Amino acid sequence: MASGSDPPEPARLQQAPAAPLPAQLIQRYLRLFAFYDRDGDGRHTLSGDFEPVAARIDARWQGRSTPFPNLLQLLRDTYQHENERRDRDHDGQVDREEFVVSHTRVFAAFRADPNGARRFIARSAGGFFDVLDLDGDGVLDLDDLAAFAAAYGHPTGGIAANLDRMLTVLGLPPGLLPRDAFLTLVEQYWFDPSQEAPGRHLFDGVSLAEGCLQRSAVE
Repeated sequence: MASGSDPPEPARLQQAPAAPLPAQLIQRYLRLFAFYDRDGDGRHTLSGDFEPVAARIDARWQGRSTPFPNLLQLLRDTYQHENERRDRDHDGQVDREEFVVSHTRVFAAFRADPNGARRFIARSAGGFFDVLDLDGDGVLDLDDLAAFAAAYGHPTGGIAANLDRMLTVLGLPPGLLPRDAFLTLVEQYWFDPSQEAPGRHLFDGVSLAEGCLQRSAVE
């Protein structure tokens, strides 16, 4: 299960040669870094950023039967794994450069085997979809999406308009995000650098303070 909309990392593709990242994708990764930086200190840590998020997401279920056994531990383990694989100098934290650089091989893996990567997206991002889909009806509503943003401490007032903008391009009615559409937007956000892909707006519904990273530092 991926934490939100993280990219696929099929085991047999992890050794794919690194590929240069398009500038458009670098900017999206930096925006996502800022989204994940819950405490705003310019780095990702388990205690400062991800453990509080795991607790808030788990608390939403309020005694309901969760889609996974021991959901809180699963979320903690997932966040720990993802942060550790990005932590190049093993200092227990991930900065903006490490976050971007960690996706060069992921981008190469997608280009090497798009269908295999899509199957992985369906399992991993699809699993996180189930965690957010509190009523289990196969669609995320505004409450589900707002709860995810709020877990990271972000305002949620712009989420509805941003969601409807993406749904309109996909030819879907407003207000509800089906699983297949969610997976499409996740794939586009991570791997489609075009300015026509609605998925490029996936995290545009909240105001973020984005950091800067020179392109030469991540190629």
